[in-house]
Amino acid sequence: MISIVIPVYNSEKTITKLCQNIIKVMTDHEQAFEIVLVDDRSHDQSYQKMLVLSKTHQQITSIRLKENYGQQNALLCGLRYAKGDYVVTMDDDCQQDPEDIILLLNMLKQGYDVVYGIPYENSKKQYRHRGTQLKEFIFRTLLGKPKDIKLTSYRIMNKDIVEKIKKETVSHVYLSATILKHTNNIGNKKVRYYDRVYGQSNYTLKKLIHLLLHVVIYYGQVPFFRRLRQQKPQYIVDEMINDFK
Repeated sequence: MISIVIPVYNSEKTITKLCQNIIKVMTDHEQAFEIVLVDDRSHDQSYQKMLVLSKTHQQITSIRLKENYGQQNALLCGLRYAKGDYVVTMDDDCQQDPEDIILLLNMLKQGYDVVYGIPYENSKKQYRHRGTQLKEFIFRTLLGKPKDIKLTSYRIMNKDIVEKIKKETVSHVYLSATILKHTNNIGNKKVRYYDRVYGQSNYTLKKLIHLLLHVVIYYGQVPFFRRLRQQKPQYIVDEMINDFK
């Protein structure tokens, strides 16, 4: 079975369409699956949309966090509820194509622990490009990321690596950093990325730098930064719904 984990934040206009697309792809390929949606305390009607999905599709579990903990911590929460032999993570904005899950799965079965779906075209904004360069430097220097491997939010992992990720204890999680703590057996597969139809990206240069600072503090070994680490809950689940379980 494949578990598809999706962190959700202010995505009332896309989450239903995304889940419907996933269900169609998995059904067409006769692939057993589940979808785990984690609402990171959205301000719109995202969670209400999720509840409808969970009440009408037995494959969908909806989780709501007590506070806004950030996308990465929401992902970790979803991974801990996932039951599949393979786990996919993807965004909630319909920019990534569920059809490519099958491509990622086929490549993973060649012997990789993790396969990242990377876009054919680099159409990101300039600040994202600068942020990516900074992230590349930090991940290679601190975490030993292979130079030829690109990291994205669209990935598939085998169960063994997911079980290791579930044990992560740092307060501010960065999933790719946790992955690199456990394996360099990582592949890349070029996949389709679509333009955003609704809303704007939640990422700004300021947020990217903030995330990368957390990587340095929580995953680096410099004593000064280690003293800055906070001890607080990774997340607290407010509600979990699947009316078929």
